[in-house]
Amino acid sequence: MTKFIPSPLYYQILENIPIACVDIAIVANGSVLLVKRQDAPARGQWWVPGGRVIKGEMMRETAARKAREEVGLECHVGPIIHTAETIFPDGPNGIPVHSINSCFFLYPVDPDYVPRLDDHHQDYLWVSHIPANLHPYVDRCLMGAGLDYSPK
Repeated sequence: MTKFIPSPLYYQILENIPIACVDIAIVANGSVLLVKRQDAPARGQWWVPGGRVIKGEMMRETAARKAREEVGLECHVGPIIHTAETIFPDGPNGIPVHSINSCFFLYPVDPDYVPRLDDHHQDYLWVSHIPANLHPYVDRCLMGAGLDYSPK
């Protein structure tokens, strides 16, 4: 079960320090799963699933947890394929978000599963190439997962 800190403390943390995040490039049948974000930051953008690391949780554990929580999938966790920082002017409670992100390569135990999205995502899309107009961080995660810019 994910532990949450009280909102006032969380907002104070967001205002003062970067947040450690793990993102996941789930690869199945030659494609990578993207989700459309419903919350700030990056609301309405296609993104790789992911989120905050919980204290005491190893990053590989976070990757597996985010796959279960965000898209309802049990996955094998592979290596880190991209690491970067993202800074967004929008975030929870209007606070800019600075995160330090590591994206892991994952592959599902069942490659033919249908994603079950959590309440923070409004849609999903399997991509076999890198679509135009994604955030540069997402581009790099997809490149790390083996995709290129030209449709196959």
